Amino acid sequence: MKKIIFTLTLIMMMAFSGLCFASDGSDLNKEQKIAETFMGVFTKEQAPEYAVVSKDFSDNLKKSVSERTYKKLPAEVKEKFGNVKDVNFRAFEKFEQEDRVTYLATFDKQPVAAIIFVFDKNQKLVNYVFTPIQQASK
Repeated sequence: MKKIIFTLTLIMMMAFSGLCFASDGSDLNKEQKIAETFMGVFTKEQAPEYAVVSKDFSDNLKKSVSERTYKKLPAEVKEKFGNVKDVNFRAFEKFEQEDRVTYLATFDKQPVAAIIFVFDKNQKLVNYVFTPIQQASK
């Protein structure tokens, strides 16, 4: 009898703990892939085509980031920040209506910059921003 109770208790504990695991992994994976494809415009020799990148844009972002704007982006990033040296994933934030994926990048002219991607609940890219990070002087 003790073995049966122990076995049932063990099964119930395993079933309950399975419910407690986070299920955001697939969201993060998809959003990271979209962000990394977008960052290819300034990290790769041959930038991804606008049609490939824009398929994951929200309707509003498609209006504000046209193909012409997209083609100017590498020159703008290079002018403001310099050549990209390294890009690393830093954070995934999940909110009720949106998700944020943050990368930290190092450039020639700017030692550290945050690249933040905002996604809607349908995993469409809503906005992106390049933010220089000033390091505290010692």
